[in-house]
Amino acid sequence: MTAYLLTAAGVIFLTVIVSFIIPDGKLNKSVNFILRLVCIGVLLSPVTKLFDLTPTAGENLADYDYICEIYSQTQSEAVKKSVEENLNLQCDCHVSITMNDGVINEDGVTVYVEDCDSEKVKIIEEYLKSIGYINISVNEKGNRILQTK
Repeated sequence: MTAYLLTAAGVIFLTVIVSFIIPDGKLNKSVNFILRLVCIGVLLSPVTKLFDLTPTAGENLADYDYICEIYSQTQSEAVKKSVEENLNLQCDCHVSITMNDGVINEDGVTVYVEDCDSEKVKIIEEYLKSIGYINISVNEKGNRILQTK
């Protein structure tokens, strides 16, 4: 608090000294206007600290877990719709999305299909690879893992 008071007193003192030194005329009005703005800024500086919105260490302004969850849900629905439309297979899909070092990554795709055999596994894997997915796992809906890459 004492540092704030000394700063305010110093700025006001400099404003008074400068107003005596600057000659009358247009320059005097401009300099006085600028010095008054500086005084107002210094006097209001404690108020601006009340609205400090900078995040502290370890604090994020966004909930990245929630963002990854929503992104995972939308991607899972898109993959499911794509597989059902293009391969005529009823399935459930889960796309795993994570946040690593500030970058959102797709970690893998798991597809659950009923009556799954090795031929369906191969077709699904080839299709998902062709549209850019990696780390593909195809499972039977009873959670029995048929193939994992």
